[in-house]
Amino acid sequence: MTRRFRWLVTVLALIPFIGALVWRIGPGSLGFARQEVTLTNGVTLRLASVQYGTLHMDPFTSPWKQWAAKLTKSWSQRLKITVPANLGLGGSNSTMSVWLTRSQTPSDPKTEAYSVLVGDDEDNFAGARFTTQIITGRTPSIAHYEAHQIYIVPRRARELRIRVYDHPFYGGRFVHEFRIPNPGFVPTNAILPLVAEPLPQTKTSGDFEATLVSFAVQPPELDSPPPDPIYRSARLNFTMRQGGQPTTNWIPDRVRTVFDATGNVGGGGGWSYSPTKDGAFIDFSWPLPACEPWRMEVEFRQHHGFSSNEISAVRRIPIQSGDGRFAPITHQLPGAQIEIFGLIPSAPGESEAVGRRGCTLVVGAVIRPDDQVCYVSIAKAVDSTGLDVTPPGWN
Repeated sequence: MTRRFRWLVTVLALIPFIGALVWRIGPGSLGFARQEVTLTNGVTLRLASVQYGTLHMDPFTSPWKQWAAKLTKSWSQRLKITVPANLGLGGSNSTMSVWLTRSQTPSDPKTEAYSVLVGDDEDNFAGARFTTQIITGRTPSIAHYEAHQIYIVPRRARELRIRVYDHPFYGGRFVHEFRIPNPGFVPTNAILPLVAEPLPQTKTSGDFEATLVSFAVQPPELDSPPPDPIYRSARLNFTMRQGGQPTTNWIPDRVRTVFDATGNVGGGGGWSYSPTKDGAFIDFSWPLPACEPWRMEVEFRQHHGFSSNEISAVRRIPIQSGDGRFAPITHQLPGAQIEIFGLIPSAPGESEAVGRRGCTLVVGAVIRPDDQVCYVSIAKAVDSTGLDVTPPGWN
């Protein structure tokens, strides 16, 4: 047997072994003992897969396709293999997806039947009740499956707790808790935490300054208490000054992104803001693990107190029927250009709470020459009869 032939036999022998290994460590592999529970309503709930990284794939597909998903594009084209789609939407950021199955089809098979929180033994739980990506479906042998993509998890913990609730939105009743080894474990000595700066912290932009007074992860302050104290949200309290004087002309508009040293990255979905006596606070739905310092990017927006050179009038915008769309009206603002796409009457009953009819102005993204995104505020609205129809808080 020649050297070349021996190498050929060795390579051919390794191909199925490598394929089996890649499939074993691929997205569909559990990496822990299969777990299931029969609920009081007779439904069998199973933790079918937990995937971590940037590749998230249907674990119910064939082992061959799971293996093929690991191939590079050039190899899949060379072998003429149709690679299954990557279901992950985390881009270059590693995320976690939790795949559940149930033995009975829910009342709405196209909607998730559960919500999921992922945490550790220190009750550092995270999930995205309002912004998580959900995938649902069924197979000939599975009545219903659903995947919950979780962007933030406590990565320092060696084990994770996956808590399942029986309602896909806030307020669900606790159903069951699974425990698994952490597939994205990050030891402290491998990556050091971010260094937290003491509060208060002040950041400036021109003559505007915002001061973060406090930051807390706590149960959300709603009309009714949460069904589980583990449900928490994050709250940032700010004071604001402009030209050296306290101001209420600005609001913390949204938390653009949050991230930590371990690789957690998330958007501030589910945000809301409210004014306070001397500032404003902003809540957002990520119940951030309190064991890790976080870095956040917060956008502030001016909604009152504009100077005359910051105000521009757009006249004779027609109120349209149907979807309210018309040929875009281009309007030049100081330092920016906007496109107005429509003025749409409110849906029936939408404005009954304030006792008036309403309408929605559809405006495209405002891009300045320096590529910064601007927000449009309505300082005043007047109808064709000269009546001031600016509702309070319209911006």
